[in-house]
Amino acid sequence: MTNGNGTAAVEAPSKQQILKATGLAALIAIVIFFTIVMPAELGKDPLHTGAALGLMNLSKPVNAATGGSPATIDATPAAPVFEAGAAGEAPIIKGTFVAQSNGYKVDSRELMLGPGEGMEIKYHMQKGAGMVYSWSANRTVLYELHGEPDVKPANAGDDYYESYEKDDAGKKESHGTFTSPSTGIQGWFWDNESGGPVTIKLVTAGFYDYILQNKDDVKTRLQPSEPK
Repeated sequence: MTNGNGTAAVEAPSKQQILKATGLAALIAIVIFFTIVMPAELGKDPLHTGAALGLMNLSKPVNAATGGSPATIDATPAAPVFEAGAAGEAPIIKGTFVAQSNGYKVDSRELMLGPGEGMEIKYHMQKGAGMVYSWSANRTVLYELHGEPDVKPANAGDDYYESYEKDDAGKKESHGTFTSPSTGIQGWFWDNESGGPVTIKLVTAGFYDYILQNKDDVKTRLQPSEPK
């Protein structure tokens, strides 16, 4: 069909065609919602298509510390929980901090170890309290990061302790953050097997009550010594 200008006329769709197209679009949208959107965005999979397509993990919060893998839901400072905010509000991240009743302390000290000597420096911390630390030595030293809870398990002996990190090959430095798993004394044992004198420089900042030094089985309670 042509119009008066000799060009092909465009025929307008009929009302029936419009309704048919609209219904088809709505049906496609419903299918996409139940098969893709619900599993990926809401974590719901009524048609079991989300599991088949591998979409279920997309609804879980992402943990940057694991390279983008879904975060484990665990209400502890080490595994924050993501909750979507209300419309127009920011999302809520729970489990990112542990409130403390007292201010933090800073401690800086140098430890001298002769050949074959060992020493412990530990901090008494409440359960859930945090500490950042950094230590370095002029020679390689063996060490263990460990703790002794105030309340030991039933039938545990007086020498009971819990090990968090142990290096029998030795290092010259270590830096990190530590969260106390129980109320007790937490810290390091250094062993100088280098064959020469060692100086260890230790700096910590965190929520601890006091410091305990153990050298040659002599335990001494210390006060924090802030950097000058």
